[in-house]
Amino acid sequence: MYLMFVMTLASIQAQDFKPYKLESGKLVYENIRYKTRAVFKLENGVETSSSERIPYVAEQVNYYWDQFGDVAFEEVYQVSKFGGELLPKKVKISEQLWIDEHRYYFKIQENKVSDDPYYLRIKCKENFQYYQIKDSWVETLHMGTERTGTIKIIERQADYYKINKFQDLYTWKGLVLKNENFVTTPKGKRLYPDRSRTATEIDTSFVIKSELFNPIWLKREKLYKTLNEDKIVELIDTRPDVMEQADNIYGIELQKNDILLFVTSKLTIGKMQVIAIDSNNQLIIKYSLYRDNDVIDWRDSFKIKNNSIVNIDTPHVENIEHKELDFKWSFIKKGILFPQNNISVLLLKPSRTKTLKIKEYFRKIK
Repeated sequence: MYLMFVMTLASIQAQDFKPYKLESGKLVYENIRYKTRAVFKLENGVETSSSERIPYVAEQVNYYWDQFGDVAFEEVYQVSKFGGELLPKKVKISEQLWIDEHRYYFKIQENKVSDDPYYLRIKCKENFQYYQIKDSWVETLHMGTERTGTIKIIERQADYYKINKFQDLYTWKGLVLKNENFVTTPKGKRLYPDRSRTATEIDTSFVIKSELFNPIWLKREKLYKTLNEDKIVELIDTRPDVMEQADNIYGIELQKNDILLFVTSKLTIGKMQVIAIDSNNQLIIKYSLYRDNDVIDWRDSFKIKNNSIVNIDTPHVENIEHKELDFKWSFIKKGILFPQNNISVLLLKPSRTKTLKIKEYFRKIK
C-alpha cells in the first residue's frame, strides 16, 4: 500500500507544471520606466526646487502561454529611448522561452542565448505538497506572502500580493497582470516606484502555434551544443553531404549564424559560429576547441579584425609562426574566410536552413 502511495505521488509530481487557470492565450504588457524632471517654484520671492518622476512606456511585451502555463514565450520590443523619446518604430530586442526547467533568453542585438534555471517551476516541484495545498505559485515561490486585497486591471479583479519592501504583484487566475518594483530607504521604507510591467490587453482565445515554443535561435543553439569532438570527427569523416569545404584560393563567404567545423594546423578539432559582422567589418564568433573530448579553449564573443590572420589554437598570442596560422578574415564587398595552414574549414550546411536538421545519410550502392 505504501509503495502504491509513493508511486502515485511520484506520478502526480511528474505531471506538467500548470501555474495558470486558463489553458492558453496572449497578454500584452507595457514596461514602464521613470525619468526625473527638475521643478522650480517662486513664491513670495523665494525660489525652491524639487524633482518629480515622470513615467513613460519604455517597452512593449507580447507574452504567450499554453498548457496552462507549462510553456510560455515572450517577445520584447523597445518603443522609446531612455528618457521617453519615442522611436520611429518599435524594435524587437529580446525573446524568452520557459519550458521544462529552463529559461532560455535570447538577446537579439548580441545574437546570444543564455540558458538559466526556471526557478519558479523548480521551487514549486521541490515544495510540491505545499504548492498543491496553496494552489498558488506566488505563495509557493514567496513563502509567507498572502493575498491582501484585489484591484481591477484590464477589467479583471486581480489579487494583490505585497512580496517584500521592493515588489508588489497583481495576479488573475495565476497570470501576472502587474509587477511593480520600488526604490526604498536602507531601513525598508518605500520611496517611489522604480519600474513596472502592466497588462494592457488579454486574449484567452488566441490561437497558439506550436512552433512558437521552438524558436530557430534555440534550435541553432541546441545544434551547436551537440557538436562535441566525436560528433565533429564523425561529420567530417562520413558526411560530405552536409559540408561545404572552404576553398584555399577563393575562401568561403560567411553570413550571420553560420556554423563551421575545422581542424587546425596543430590537428586540434574545433567549431565556431558567426555571431555577427559588425559595422567595422569585424568578424565576431564564438568557438570551442577540443582534445580527447575535453574543451581546451572557448570564447563566447571573439572579434577578428578585418584583414587579420588568426591562429585559432592561441588567438591572443602575437608573433605566431606562419605555419601555425589557420585562416584569414577579409571584408571588402563581402566577408570571406580564407583557409591558411589549417587542415580544413567546413561550413555545416544545415546551419543555413530553417530546420537546422542533419538528416540521415544513405550512401548510394553502386
